[in-house]
Amino acid sequence: MTLRWRPTALGRRSGWLVSALFACALALFPPGVIQRADLLLFDTLEPWFRAPALPTESTVIAIDEATLAAMGRWPWNRAVHAELIDRLTAVGVSSIAMAILFPESAPGDTELAEAMQASGRVILAVAPHAGTTTEGMFELLPVDTLRASAAALGHVDVEIDIDGLSRRTYRLAGSGQPRWDALAVAALRHPGSGEPSGLNARARAGLQQVVQRPLWVRQGELLLPFPDTRGRPEVVSYYTLLSRPEQVRRLEGRTVFIGATASGIDAGLATPSAAHGGNMPAVEFHARAFEALRSGLTYNSAAAGLALALCLTVISLAALLRPQAGTRGKLLLGGLLLVPPLLSGAVLGTFQLWIPPASAMAGLLLGAALWFLSVLRHTQGSLAQARHDADATLRSIADAVLTIDEDARVVLLNPVAERLTGATLDSARGTPVGELIRDFTDQSAVVVETILGCLKHRQAIRLPEPIAWQAVSGKHHALRLTATPVGGEGEGAVLVFHDVTETLAITARLQHEATHDVLTGLPNRALLLDRLHQALANAQRRGSLVALLFVDLDRFKRINDSLGHYVGDQVLQVVAERLTASVRSGDTVARWGGDEFIILMDHLRDRSAVVAVAGKLLDLLEREVETQGESGLVLSCSIGISVGPADSSDAETLLSMADKAMYRGKLEGGSRYTFYSPEMNTWSRDRLNLEAALRKGLGNDEFELFYQPQIDIRSGRLAGLESLIRWHRPGSGLVRPDLFIAAAEESGLITNIGEWVLNAATHQAARWSADGLVPVPIAVNVSVRQCTDMSVVDTIRHALRDSGMDPRQLKIEVTESTAMHDPERVAELLHRIHALGVGVAVDDFGTGYSSLSLLKRFPISELKIDKSFVIDLAEDNDDAAIVRGTIALAHSLGMRVVAEGVETELQLRFLARHGCNVAQGFLFAQPLPTAEIRHWLKMPPPHAQRAIEGLQHARAGAPGTNGDG
Repeated sequence: MTLRWRPTALGRRSGWLVSALFACALALFPPGVIQRADLLLFDTLEPWFRAPALPTESTVIAIDEATLAAMGRWPWNRAVHAELIDRLTAVGVSSIAMAILFPESAPGDTELAEAMQASGRVILAVAPHAGTTTEGMFELLPVDTLRASAAALGHVDVEIDIDGLSRRTYRLAGSGQPRWDALAVAALRHPGSGEPSGLNARARAGLQQVVQRPLWVRQGELLLPFPDTRGRPEVVSYYTLLSRPEQVRRLEGRTVFIGATASGIDAGLATPSAAHGGNMPAVEFHARAFEALRSGLTYNSAAAGLALALCLTVISLAALLRPQAGTRGKLLLGGLLLVPPLLSGAVLGTFQLWIPPASAMAGLLLGAALWFLSVLRHTQGSLAQARHDADATLRSIADAVLTIDEDARVVLLNPVAERLTGATLDSARGTPVGELIRDFTDQSAVVVETILGCLKHRQAIRLPEPIAWQAVSGKHHALRLTATPVGGEGEGAVLVFHDVTETLAITARLQHEATHDVLTGLPNRALLLDRLHQALANAQRRGSLVALLFVDLDRFKRINDSLGHYVGDQVLQVVAERLTASVRSGDTVARWGGDEFIILMDHLRDRSAVVAVAGKLLDLLEREVETQGESGLVLSCSIGISVGPADSSDAETLLSMADKAMYRGKLEGGSRYTFYSPEMNTWSRDRLNLEAALRKGLGNDEFELFYQPQIDIRSGRLAGLESLIRWHRPGSGLVRPDLFIAAAEESGLITNIGEWVLNAATHQAARWSADGLVPVPIAVNVSVRQCTDMSVVDTIRHALRDSGMDPRQLKIEVTESTAMHDPERVAELLHRIHALGVGVAVDDFGTGYSSLSLLKRFPISELKIDKSFVIDLAEDNDDAAIVRGTIALAHSLGMRVVAEGVETELQLRFLARHGCNVAQGFLFAQPLPTAEIRHWLKMPPPHAQRAIEGLQHARAGAPGTNGDG
């Protein structure tokens, strides 16, 4: 048996008991928020329940801005006040209350005292004065001369409520004991006895302590009305009465309050009306208090017991009435909530007694909240039973199920349907199904039509396509609808919404992954080809152009090798974003693979748009790329362009043409765009044939090393050999390296060829040594690609080990441009090679842009001057200067200098004169095969010896012969 909570009378009334205790606690110990609420209620209710007031009989004589402007800086000579008092006395004012403090002697005191004495109706102000922490509060009294002449003294103490506003003063107040009337009270008691009101011997003693640490004591609360226009005293400018004596006559019989209203000296008070007009001058506050006293409109705050009684009364009433659920119960509670303020207002207007109603209202609010909670729990119990009946059948169903009647109105929802529609069964019951679903799908008309067809024809109908549905949570679903009739004619149907969102998402994801690149999200080859076929077909039909831009990043492998593939992937993603941003929305940017991208531009009229985009791409990709942990990366790209159907109407052919154009641009230095031209086909075929022949030649041992001698200029001896590769290509004869090295670099074969060269050179040197020939250093060139891979160090180590060659007889040459390609990496590589005992030389020096600071970091033992500077050094002063500077620089760094391309004795003499160490060139010998170089190892041939001997004879000749050129 299921137990459900049922509210009893005791259970319902227990909430009111709790609220009564809560309200009583607030009434006895009101917190700040309750006190503020009571003050706000007082300000609101008092004007509505205020009794009629008497006509005002007070006037404020204001020391305003106009008075200060006319009479000068405050304070003035007190004789000015004496003059005004004389005039007021002469016209017969009732009393004169001065809301001005005179605690110190000042010029004009005598005249003022005489005027006050003659008037007999002047009341002076007393104010509380705070001493030190240990001294307590003092009374700030007028000076003796003036105090003795005053008709009365009245305090100007005003209480500041918890909300920072001033609403009340006190009949009596004083230091130690309440002995001074309020200024308004003193003004109301017209002093005619000659003895100042409230004065005694102690008061005449001046500023003094009443007890050791006196407190400021108040008695007789005067809670004042809300400061609206009613009860507002007349205000007259001080200067007006002095400058226009006739204005004084109209004050006959009135009580006047003299005080400052000018900003800065008005002792302004924040009152409940401050929000409407700023702070109220203190003199006006006391004048309003006077009018309230005259009219009997001052109020007293009730004792806590009355507030407690009010709380118990209204809450008991609420408990006895026992409000029921529904609109009537809510209206009843709303009416009860108005009872406390209305009762407080009625008592306020009738008895001038303020009973704070906020605690009673708070108790009622709490009781109402508990009552609503009780009703809610009761309602929830009923709903729980109804849901239990429906959930028993439908809870286990994963689909959304709605039962409708013959009018297509909702009868039942299962929890899944509730989640999809955001509606509960109670709220949805009786709602037309079209109205229920229209906010969640744009296909509500189709759904309604299907349902009506099911109800009319009494047969199950299933929509062929899913319905797009946006649930209350904002989540999107794809639902497949099946409508099945229930029972016979005139009965309803069951709607089943089967969620196929995940199935469709998986299908779409698989389809997207099949047509898009995973890393960049760009279309892949398959999707690009599909779009290219469509674009070419449309272009032929419309007579427009299609352009393919084949984009390849220059030297991207360096980023992967030096910074890692993670950074490389981030760079590719940035490139994809930049490419996409640089083209039109209808163009396609696809990733072809690796660091290659293809842009398909459609609907073109001419090639100008292609040129503009290509230039934009070059500019965008040359900007710095920032990735996680890396910044300052600068890219460049080569772009090959083919245009269809002008170049070809076949998609694959057009792609091949763009690829060839890109490759041609890359060989020409990269960072450029190149349009396809027909001659590229021939060039591409030749290049492919060359690469294939190189691979075959490497396997068939078609390569041979030639050696070019290097001669020591001073001694004429053989100083070394530079190994130079030659290719015996079948059908082409002996092929020089400048005709096939570039292709080997591009195809990657250079690594295998370089390894072959190292092994061949080291083994040949070992064989010469075994034959008893004098060993000389052999130089082997290392390519750019080999310098990007530290494995070349292992290749050198293995070659030395396998051949048994002395490492000191091996010299590795890198070109200056190679050394500067990646200085940090090359420096590490050369240091590793140097650690093997192998020498390091920089070849083609002067053709690159090397930094001297970087040059010092390389373990270089030899510098080779490029032959382009040697050829014309006898005729070109610039070349001569470069050669002289290079020799001096190398010697200063402790390096040996080798000059390449020496062909004449004049060049040799120049180099000898400036200290060059070694010469190499056709003057001595061309690169020679192994068989011929053996003779050099035994003894240089006669022509080489004659060149050195001629040089030595020239040295012995007269100086000045053959200048620097």
